[in-house]
Amino acid sequence: MSKHAESSFHERRTQARISAEIPIKVRLPGRDQPVSALNQDLSWGGARFIVSGKSLGGQLPTREAGPLTLLLPWTGGGQITAEAELARAQRLADGRYQVAVRFQSLSPRSQARLEKLLNMLCPRDGIDGPALVRELNITMADASDMRHTLKQVVSGEVTLSAFEVYAVDQSIRLVIRGDGDLPSLRLRARVREVAAARAADGNWPALYSLRFAIEHPRPMLKKLVELLLEQLPSDWKAKDSSYAEAPDWLRGAHLASPSEVLPPSTDGGSTLEMRYPDALNYLALVWGDPEAFDLRFQDLIIGEHAEPGGWPEDAWEELGLLQDVHDQAYGVPSVRDNPLRGGRVT
Repeated sequence: MSKHAESSFHERRTQARISAEIPIKVRLPGRDQPVSALNQDLSWGGARFIVSGKSLGGQLPTREAGPLTLLLPWTGGGQITAEAELARAQRLADGRYQVAVRFQSLSPRSQARLEKLLNMLCPRDGIDGPALVRELNITMADASDMRHTLKQVVSGEVTLSAFEVYAVDQSIRLVIRGDGDLPSLRLRARVREVAAARAADGNWPALYSLRFAIEHPRPMLKKLVELLLEQLPSDWKAKDSSYAEAPDWLRGAHLASPSEVLPPSTDGGSTLEMRYPDALNYLALVWGDPEAFDLRFQDLIIGEHAEPGGWPEDAWEELGLLQDVHDQAYGVPSVRDNPLRGGRVT
């Protein structure tokens, strides 16, 4: 079997729900201006907050009205933006409303900030309690499996088999790992459907078929898949006739990616692609987001993901070219308000 899924969290416990009274903003369906609210608790999957009856016009919000947007404060004037669906709402004795929501979609930058905030509010080291989030790892053994899964990702849904059952509506971290030179990615996902695929017997545990909804904006997923497809072995498109089944945007769209913008090396390929594919994967997840890209670029240069002993000169030049292309295509982040390349000597 070339595709294998396993859970890295074996105990079936719910996510950590963390008490956190934080002033937030909430953009209600059909309204341009957000209203003020007080967050009560927060988790990987959602939040609960209090809002005044006046702000809601004296009416309980309904799921049919559409999604809400939560705006949580972040350092330096930034914010965590999360699109959410209503889970429940009730009117309190003092006339305010208590609202619980489930997160539906976060950008990679907001997702990274949410995880960091949750870990700061409730560090897990030495604490026996619910995990921050349950994680499911999928290993792809060849380009064909990876291509098939990436096509599912960009559709917004992924179906796979696993030996553990998950609760419907449970939000998880889905990690797709590629063997060898294949790319990898980490995604938010919510369980939409669970079905028994095979009963347990004396030799094998029960097998379940799981359908997940990907909780990231679709435009971001399209760009991410385009970039990752370029990192697959160069001959897979020609040999795999099923590529013709890909949607028109995938066959015709163009996105500046490492294999397209980097100058060829003397042995016919990019140094980053051949020797440091993890560095490209690390940047690919935030491609198109100037602030998040800059943070990860700095981490590759001087942070924990920096190459021990320093980057070779050819890899250094390719990283610099990637930053230049990203700056020109998507703009310079606000934290870098001068023309100097952050972290690179020019």
